[in-house]
Amino acid sequence: MSIFNSALSGLLVSQRSLATTSHNISNVHTEGYSRQRVEVVARQAQFKGYGYLGTGVETSAVTRISDQFLTTQMRTSTTSSSTANAFLSLASRVDNMLANGETGLSPSLQNFFAAIQDVNDLPSSVTARQVMISEANSLASRFQFLDSRLSDLSEEVAIKLGEDVRDINTIASSIAGINDQIVSASNSSSGQLPNDLLDQRDLLVLELSELVAVNTVEQSNGSLNVFIGKGQPLVVGDNASMLGVTETYSGHYEITLTDTYSSSIITSSISGGSLGGQLDFQSQMLDTTRNSLGRLAIGLADTFNDQHRLGASLDGDVNTAFFSVGVPDVLALAGAPNNVTSVITDPDALSDSDYSLTFNGGNSYTLLRISDSTTTAINTGGVSPYTTPAVDGFTMTITAGAAVGDQYIIRPTINGASDVSVLISDPRKLAIAGPLKGGEVTNSSGIPTNVGSATLSDVNVTSTTGIPLASNITLTFDATNNRFDISAPIGGTLAYNPATDNSGKQFTIAAAGGATFTISGFPEDGDAFLIENNVGADGDNRNGLFLSDLQSSQLLLNGSASYQDTYGQLVAGVGSTTRQTEISSVALNVLLEQTVEARESVSGVNLDEEAANMLKFQQSYSAAAQMITIADNLFQSLLGAFR
Repeated sequence: MSIFNSALSGLLVSQRSLATTSHNISNVHTEGYSRQRVEVVARQAQFKGYGYLGTGVETSAVTRISDQFLTTQMRTSTTSSSTANAFLSLASRVDNMLANGETGLSPSLQNFFAAIQDVNDLPSSVTARQVMISEANSLASRFQFLDSRLSDLSEEVAIKLGEDVRDINTIASSIAGINDQIVSASNSSSGQLPNDLLDQRDLLVLELSELVAVNTVEQSNGSLNVFIGKGQPLVVGDNASMLGVTETYSGHYEITLTDTYSSSIITSSISGGSLGGQLDFQSQMLDTTRNSLGRLAIGLADTFNDQHRLGASLDGDVNTAFFSVGVPDVLALAGAPNNVTSVITDPDALSDSDYSLTFNGGNSYTLLRISDSTTTAINTGGVSPYTTPAVDGFTMTITAGAAVGDQYIIRPTINGASDVSVLISDPRKLAIAGPLKGGEVTNSSGIPTNVGSATLSDVNVTSTTGIPLASNITLTFDATNNRFDISAPIGGTLAYNPATDNSGKQFTIAAAGGATFTISGFPEDGDAFLIENNVGADGDNRNGLFLSDLQSSQLLLNGSASYQDTYGQLVAGVGSTTRQTEISSVALNVLLEQTVEARESVSGVNLDEEAANMLKFQQSYSAAAQMITIADNLFQSLLGAFR
């Protein structure tokens, strides 16, 4: 009977091996399937007087061929590739929009300043002035268009975050359910793990790694704890936490995690996968790009307004703004009182960051620059309302009433691009002329009365103080004292020695708009010059020339960049980041393919190998069956001997 039992055990093992081979072949195209193998061991031998006699073979386990290192490596590569691809798909759209000749800002900037130059060529032309206003409106519209597209991207990110969070929650629930099944199956099979359930769970974890960085810890009972980001527990045994998306303030989204005990914001702890890529895009490109665009719009509008106010229109209007200028957005979070306001004081010093202001108690606040975590301590000294010193080009006015821990978000430039607009619609109101003009005093017939050769030229202003003039300013030369006497109400004198100053000397009268002018030549005693309001200056383009010069002046980024330079730096920064991400994406995709191939070389089903195994086990089965036949013949012969 030992021959029969040994042969029967071999027959059963071969049958199970063939069944496993069939299972492998059937699942050759099943995603995430790991090939299986029957593990066999010799049965316990029986001791006979002459020694131990073998009793056949038995199945010890059906194992799953899986390399944990390769599986982990594939998950990591999947996460990295998904992060880069998610970031790149969004960043490339920003890059294409800003750098494109049709949708970008550069053509509108150039057309606007070309129109200013046309007005300078024909200062009295209403048509040229109308074209300048039209090009200004086009420039403002382009700012608004770009900001609107960026805002749309922000909403799209919110939708994508919501979709990813829903997928993560679904996968987490499925993993928790499979954990429960695996533990139950293991308990009912003396610790043997269900291979196909393990494959399903690994596939779910792999799908999860496309959405967010994943770490796993296997438990002694066969369940798998899953952690995301920087160690946030998503699945513990058969319990799954839930993620959510919340808009903490306009256009800014955070990820929350809710478990059995509490709910908390974990955005800073999330990394990797498409979820991490979208969060990175929001914080590293989208927010800074909108802020940078707003900073440019504010800088252009403010500096252009400053110069436009120093000019005069065809109707003699002075001190008029050309563009509207966006104001900072201050948001009180979580029920904090609306007792903080902000004003831009220096567009040249603005950054592209948002800021967080937190009340610490007493008179103490902390201002955090979110982009680089730079902090500024603020102490109101008990004054309410209290206006802070300028920080990065803006000030805050704080009124008492906050509670400890109250937080505010200050966004100095977020409204810059959306709020810029042209305030002038009448071409005659363009301040192209200088507000003041100078010349010799004339008699009632309009004939100059000076007898010397002196001239007064280059009358310009540097501020709007005292403009327009309440009365004309007369400068009368006193040859005895070598000076010009300034008429009331300004009064005072200007030293001028014809012997040494005849080549030209510049003067400034602060009370008259900081008016600067140059006197040259040889005046005679009693010669007088007049500085007066420039009324009806149809052919005057002095302020227009200054407006035109703004195009190349380094007025922004702490005096290091022109308007075009500032926009160019924005485009270059976005383009560089996009290009680097594109290179990383290509490399990471190749690495992912290699890790998938490495995993498949170990765990994947090889049909050639399975075919060889099938023949081997078939022959083994036939041999075992033949042994059973031989055992039966021997038994029948033995019975026949006693008949």
